[in-house]
Amino acid sequence: MVSALFAQQATNTLEGVFTTKAKDELYNPLKFDGKGRVTIGEFDEVGYEFTERNDSVIIFVEKTVFIFKKEKNQLKGISDWVDKKVYKSNLKSFENKPQSDSKLAQRANWMAENYDINFKNNATYLFDFDEESLTKKLKENEAANAKLCKEGFDESCKVVFAYKFAEQSGGVFETLSATEELKLKPNKELQQIAQRVIDLGNPDGYGLFYTYYYFTGEKEKAEEFLQKGLDLGSKYCTEISLNSALSEFGEGLQSEVEESED
Repeated sequence: MVSALFAQQATNTLEGVFTTKAKDELYNPLKFDGKGRVTIGEFDEVGYEFTERNDSVIIFVEKTVFIFKKEKNQLKGISDWVDKKVYKSNLKSFENKPQSDSKLAQRANWMAENYDINFKNNATYLFDFDEESLTKKLKENEAANAKLCKEGFDESCKVVFAYKFAEQSGGVFETLSATEELKLKPNKELQQIAQRVIDLGNPDGYGLFYTYYYFTGEKEKAEEFLQKGLDLGSKYCTEISLNSALSEFGEGLQSEVEESED
């Protein structure tokens, strides 16, 4: 079902409020704005991007996707996190209206390609391929993202940055299995990719600069970029900041435990 989602032109014109009666549901309500964004909770003010095609709607949430099937005036979850959950609206029926705004229409198509390249079947890579085949698949994935990045799709530029960062750090497998803090040599290509993300209007580029300067040893400069991203509402920078705070808290707690044992 999921693998056949994208056979026709994508759009992102769904508009309306969808609610579920499930108790204590974190992702409720879903509010689609008809312009490619949806909020997924009562206190979510910024929202996430979505794309739709045929009878399916895909919401891109952090590093995963919520996939729904349209049915009458309902959305039925068919992926992890939302599987079998039903959201109802006051719409009489769904219409796959074409997006009249050319930039939003392009965005819908890019997000559909983003799903195909970076999400569909990716969970099986580590199990279906040996190391050589997996390396080849990752190279194909990087090339596909590089193409979209060149076209102007910021999210693919972020993926390309991740691949290039891993390559400069010794390789994807080495980066994933590293037990010590990674060290990176100065690299203009990584800087250019981070700047391109910013130039395309995505403040997550400041988070990429933070990552770059942190691992090249310029941590003070890294913090400046992180703060800039936070000021502009970058979700990636918020994630970095939260992870840093949790790490510091854990280290402080461990120190207290060790001191009490002494």
